[in-house]
Amino acid sequence: MKMKLNVAVALFSSVLLLGITLQPYPAQGAEEKATKTGEAQKEKPVSLTELVPGLTPVSDYSGDFADRYTLLGNADGGRQRLYESGVAFDGTLTQVYQGVTSGGIDKDEYKYHGLLEYGLSLDTGKLGWWPGGLLVTNFYTSFGNTLISETGNIAPVNFNSILPTAEPSVTFPVEYYLTQALPTKTLVTVGRLNAANFLDRSRFANDRRSQFLNAGLGNNLMVGNFVSFSTYAVLAVQPINKNLAVYGAVFDPTLQPDQYNPDGWDLFSDIGSGAGANIEWELGDGLKGSLNPVFLYSNKDTSEVDNPYYPLSPLEDLVIPINASVGKSDNYAFIATFDQYLWKPDNAKTAVEEKLPKPAADYAFQEPGLGLNIRAGVGPEDRNPWNVFFSGAIGGRGLIPGRPYDRLGIGFYTMHLSDDYEDLILIGDILDDETGVEAFYNFALTPFVNFSVDIQWIDPGIESTDDTWVFGSRMFTRF
Repeated sequence: MKMKLNVAVALFSSVLLLGITLQPYPAQGAEEKATKTGEAQKEKPVSLTELVPGLTPVSDYSGDFADRYTLLGNADGGRQRLYESGVAFDGTLTQVYQGVTSGGIDKDEYKYHGLLEYGLSLDTGKLGWWPGGLLVTNFYTSFGNTLISETGNIAPVNFNSILPTAEPSVTFPVEYYLTQALPTKTLVTVGRLNAANFLDRSRFANDRRSQFLNAGLGNNLMVGNFVSFSTYAVLAVQPINKNLAVYGAVFDPTLQPDQYNPDGWDLFSDIGSGAGANIEWELGDGLKGSLNPVFLYSNKDTSEVDNPYYPLSPLEDLVIPINASVGKSDNYAFIATFDQYLWKPDNAKTAVEEKLPKPAADYAFQEPGLGLNIRAGVGPEDRNPWNVFFSGAIGGRGLIPGRPYDRLGIGFYTMHLSDDYEDLILIGDILDDETGVEAFYNFALTPFVNFSVDIQWIDPGIESTDDTWVFGSRMFTRF
């Protein structure tokens, strides 16, 4: 095995050794809780999920059928006891029925797609192994059919349908990693992971299971020029104070979600990296805001990296191969995500916490209220076919009295075809800028079952496609 693989193994081993031998400081904001439970902490190692419950999707399985966060519930207390002992099983099913109602390539073509996500988390502190560690494994199983070629555009109209790949039916272990707290309050994650779960997070336009369906509103599509949905990486997050954290990552830019060891590929034979910050503030009475600027780099040309957000590869599928690359390596981009609450109801906390004081992670992250999300990204024109990305959205939860779990949103995205690619023979005649608009309402039948209606209008990035209208519905269940 090459030296770069040995370096990656050494990094993993060093992090694991530090976690075993050193007692980590509590995560940011958890010092008071750690002090109150001082006696318990002496008896067993520090638990990372006790200090930061949001690291697992659900931390409280109790409650009546209409109020709890999982369909299967607590199983007579057994599931909660298992969680408190350090073992958590979680599973979700997202089902989407979507079709082209006007324009596109195949009008009146409807498709059904399902994505089953399931995983296991092991808290090393609760299990008594070593302090401050969390081992995570997540599997994705997709089935049904994808609505991709029928729409005639670039950004997928159903983000779920391209996970783990755009070819169902597929089952794949997308993530298996260790998150470890170190004495400097640093959180280090080592292993194989889905970068979309760590980078570019937004309270109002991020969750493909309960918010926008279009990938152009769920993430910054320029991220796909650098990293896939499942690759090996080392990610470190360092809190500076309660309003600022900085982070860095090193990852393999080549590996795709359905690959383990493809022919001619060696771990970290190519290198990608990123560095960013999470800046948070609060305006007025609880109106939280955040800014997340990120710099991304890869030593590969974009045409050599399969962008997982573009299941239709325009340069390969539509353009003569001689025009598929401008021929530059060392790609880079600046991206940023901005969130700001604009309004919160007076009962923002009691609406969620009155019956169950530990909400599921997605509800805790997006508290009731109305907010704004803006994403932007720019990269060099001679390396990225679409080198400018911008999106904006208004989203909210619990805006209707008595409906604390309902979500809604309206937003748009745009991708700008770079001038360098547009000037190439054929490309400028086949490809173009793309703009899309989406609106949805997500009705919570219970906290664990949501039903959404969704409508999208798209001016496609493929010249030959008419403006496209897509109507869809979505059912989400957490088990």
